[in-house]
Amino acid sequence: MFKDFNTSSFKKMKPPGDNTFDASQEVKALSKIPLKKEFVKKFDNIESAFAKTAKDNNIKDYDKKIPAKLIKASAPIILELKKHFNRPRPKVLAKKMNIKMKDYEMSSMKTASYPSGHSVQGILIAKVMKINKPYARKVQILTVLEQRAKVMGKMEQARLAKAAKARLKRQKKNV
Repeated sequence: MFKDFNTSSFKKMKPPGDNTFDASQEVKALSKIPLKKEFVKKFDNIESAFAKTAKDNNIKDYDKKIPAKLIKASAPIILELKKHFNRPRPKVLAKKMNIKMKDYEMSSMKTASYPSGHSVQGILIAKVMKINKPYARKVQILTVLEQRAKVMGKMEQARLAKAAKARLKRQKKNV
């Protein structure tokens, strides 16, 4: 599916350096998030998240095989980029910065942290599956944004994504 995918342009998109102000602010924000293992487990599986979104939005023709294929096909590209950037996980940066951070390591956290596999795959799945269904596509993209923002401690982004989903649902209901 992505056999000849060229990653060179993506390799130019660098994350903040490990010892920068931006990185320290990210780590400080993450360290303030209460650790809720069940919440983290619930949102760690992108396939389940999309299936739930489809169910919650009454999408009848949802094909769970498509996300599974996209995740499997995109994983080598994401891993190539993760190896290229080799960005440490936030818990590693926190330790170097002497910031206490509670940790719950999931199976998806065994690789470098950038780029976010969940975010990349979530957007990919939403774009591929719902090209002809703009409403469902928007809801799925906003759901991924909301979930990732919560996990990253970006509560304002999560709130905005949730509000946008609610607005979309109201608009659809009133049509």
